[in-house]
Amino acid sequence: MSKEIDNIFVDVRNAFRLLHNYQERVLQIVSYIREQTPFNDMWGKKDWFSAEIGKRRNSPDSDYAKLSVFKDMWGWDFLYGYFFEYYFGFEVIGKKKVEMSIFQVSDDGFFISTQEKKLMNKTSCFDPSELSHSYLILNASIYTTEYTELWLTDPSYPNDEYVDFLSRFLSSPLDINISRNDKGEVALIKKYDMQRFISQLEADAVIRDFGRIVKNETGIELFKHNFYEDL
Repeated sequence: MSKEIDNIFVDVRNAFRLLHNYQERVLQIVSYIREQTPFNDMWGKKDWFSAEIGKRRNSPDSDYAKLSVFKDMWGWDFLYGYFFEYYFGFEVIGKKKVEMSIFQVSDDGFFISTQEKKLMNKTSCFDPSELSHSYLILNASIYTTEYTELWLTDPSYPNDEYVDFLSRFLSSPLDINISRNDKGEVALIKKYDMQRFISQLEADAVIRDFGRIVKNETGIELFKHNFYEDL
């Protein structure tokens, strides 16, 4: 029994080291993609399907310990890389506003699971890892109004919240969703397997693909001009 338990913690240590290297690589990829666009900064959003770790005001020493932790937190609350959004803000390209983000989805096993009463904090509800996927999801809205109206929205489901839209998209076998409205706005979101970013050459192929779709649908060149030379 002792040897079995020892081996479990060897796996835990290896898992954290792997996650460190993986997360650094994802950050490099996302930063590289952003650098090919007019966006010059990014921000993070984590609280989609689990909670961010917030701050508490009543710490006895707020300079030393200020995070809010409690007994019934989910493990996912501590693992930001499970599902994370890198938000780039918006820029004006031509005469249109473009808003963009990239989602890091490290495991879609919950979303593709067909169990009826599945819970995000019960990994036994997930589809097997071998049948699940890891994605980077490119997301953009192109509009001329003051604010985007189609960000993470599908007009076919007008009562959905952002989180409902993402759940529906991640549960779908389709890898792309394109939405339009009568104000000329177009929103595009597309899944790309994480394996497609194994090298800069492969990442460039993804950028060209998403750039081609955005240009075909909106006329906007989202990325640097060299990504369109072969189109």
